[in-house]
Amino acid sequence: MSYEIDYFDWQARPKSPGISGCFRLRNESEFMRESILSHLDYLDEAILVVQPSEDATVEIAYELAGHYDKIRVYEYPYYCAWIDTPRFYSEDPGAPGHLVHMSNWALSKCTHEWICKTEGDVICLSSFKRVLDVLDARRNDIYYGRVLLNLAGVNCDMISFDVPRNGGFDVGVFYNDPRLWHFERVQKWEMVLGPGQRVCMGWSGLHTKRCKSRNIGWNNENYVPFIRENVRETLKMFNRLNPYPGPDDPLGEDCLYEHTLIT
Repeated sequence: MSYEIDYFDWQARPKSPGISGCFRLRNESEFMRESILSHLDYLDEAILVVQPSEDATVEIAYELAGHYDKIRVYEYPYYCAWIDTPRFYSEDPGAPGHLVHMSNWALSKCTHEWICKTEGDVICLSSFKRVLDVLDARRNDIYYGRVLLNLAGVNCDMISFDVPRNGGFDVGVFYNDPRLWHFERVQKWEMVLGPGQRVCMGWSGLHTKRCKSRNIGWNNENYVPFIRENVRETLKMFNRLNPYPGPDDPLGEDCLYEHTLIT
């Protein structure tokens, strides 16, 4: 299999109506089942791009693909340097083996008009449907962002007190055309950039990064129990310095309490 990206073919190839979920997976065995399956009802296909892993990520990906027709697995054989490491800056982001290249290679495997770029530790909520309800090919210049609540603790029963939510654009939905939207290296991150506007649609996910066994206590953040009172009070304080970007309740919606994740 070639790992070069044919951007002309990607742009010119007819896309089917609907939405592709794009999951980049490396060492994601703890929550990838919940992440993929929680999104699956809203997707027309789920593209799983798996990188070499030290856990059961690859095996789980193929197991899921064997049970669900919507799921397709692609293996990317390179060990990509993580963000904010020397190789991430020194290597060519357009060459096979770079995180930016892998990310665009993953997008190029999507066959539908829209792409939901998400991760193997993001649990989808029912409110994601409001993003799908506004998709319109005539407005393909919009990146639709999603707000995620940052769960924490080994039992997913805490939230981060210091950073209770993401910024609203880490994951999102955009039109499947590399001329409009594609990954680039920006400072210490790989980001989806394009010429259009970025519109945040509000709450639609739970982020379990701080629930992974290797990340407990990550970044020396403080945790508080995941109950409504703490969610609202913590968000109220956080939003004073970090304005909430969505159109919905800045202190949280009922959708945040749909899932009980016990690892």
